[in-house]
Amino acid sequence: MAHLKFDPAKLAKLNDPGRLETLKPDAMWAAFGVEAPAVLVEIGAGTGLFAAEFSKRAPGATVYAADMSNQMIDWMRQYRPEVADGCVVPVRSEESAVPLEDDIADGVYMINLHHELAEPAAIYVEAYRMLRPGGRVLVVDWAPTDTPKGPPLRVRATTEDLVSHLERAGFAGVAVHDVLPWHSVVSGSKEGCI
Repeated sequence: MAHLKFDPAKLAKLNDPGRLETLKPDAMWAAFGVEAPAVLVEIGAGTGLFAAEFSKRAPGATVYAADMSNQMIDWMRQYRPEVADGCVVPVRSEESAVPLEDDIADGVYMINLHHELAEPAAIYVEAYRMLRPGGRVLVVDWAPTDTPKGPPLRVRATTEDLVSHLERAGFAGVAVHDVLPWHSVVSGSKEGCI
């Protein structure tokens, strides 16, 4: 599958408040279905916009905001008040590896990451590894339809592809949520009890 990495020189785009109109945090949080989490992990956090939003919906939780770009990690440390408050913790990651423990998270999520991955299957296995039994995963990415902005159609995955990746990684109860206008939203869980 084709992929397209985000250009860190366009960092300001990640902080555009207009993103919250089409990537509605409340709709994504409801689809996520994680209840009273202590630890969340965002893979591909960018500047931490959604890590900050999800930390508001999970009072007392630690949100690890993982990203490959040192520029993004440095930006979060300098400008995200949630980092200074200890709610959001920036983590330098690789494309298919996040340096966190096994079974650490109640929820792992990725927003607009799938289309950037050269080998997407590996990060779904990594998400599964980090989740506690009973933990939830949420994947949000550009739908393969014409939208006023976003990456080229050639790099966008179908909802069926996203479901397949989650199921192959071992996730159960994989569900599709029709809650965002331009994005596919898919969730699932790691079997077992917390």
